Amino acid sequence: MPSGVCPEQWILEHPDVMQKLQEDYVKAGTDILYAPTFTANGIKLAEYGLADRMEDMIQELVAISRRAADTSANRKVYIAGDLTMTGEQLRPMGKIELETLIDVYKEQIRYLVAAGVDLIVVETMMSLAETRAALIAAKEVCDLPVMVTFTFEPEGRMLYGTDARTAAIVAESLGACAVGANCSTGPGKMQQVIKEIAEVTTIPVIAK
Repeated sequence: MPSGVCPEQWILEHPDVMQKLQEDYVKAGTDILYAPTFTANGIKLAEYGLADRMEDMIQELVAISRRAADTSANRKVYIAGDLTMTGEQLRPMGKIELETLIDVYKEQIRYLVAAGVDLIVVETMMSLAETRAALIAAKEVCDLPVMVTFTFEPEGRMLYGTDARTAAIVAESLGACAVGANCSTGPGKMQQVIKEIAEVTTIPVIAK
């Protein structure tokens, strides 16, 4: 996939690439496939003039993952509706209001649920405030399980300064069924972050 294109649109134009990749993950033993809906929200798709196609795109993207699961597994493989930050900062640092951001996430989650996902994943979150918005949106739209993973800087805090313990406690209090970290600075430095999350939560911990 070249840089500068809409990832979701490129995947829909090359569905065999994503399906083969996800089939390989299933054969390797994964029990959860993330549907390629990472930035399929109204704000990001609008940057490519595709906001009016969101519902159809999400349906097709989830279907790719479902086909990969159905054709390569002899067991239950769960499909996760994947979402992340919108690129817009909440007030007062940015211009978007909390209620507006919640509505943005609700729209994406509503389409994911309609497409038949088994759970929701809120991932690569650098802002605790935006994570709260996504969790609130999910709880208002559906009763599916919601997993949350944050991304941390080398010093162990998120981009906007939140430490791992606080992030985990807030995520669990808002109904996350599992919480952890993804990407960040690699396995070595992630180890301390995961340890801190595990110390303050009672739900499963994710290290990705």
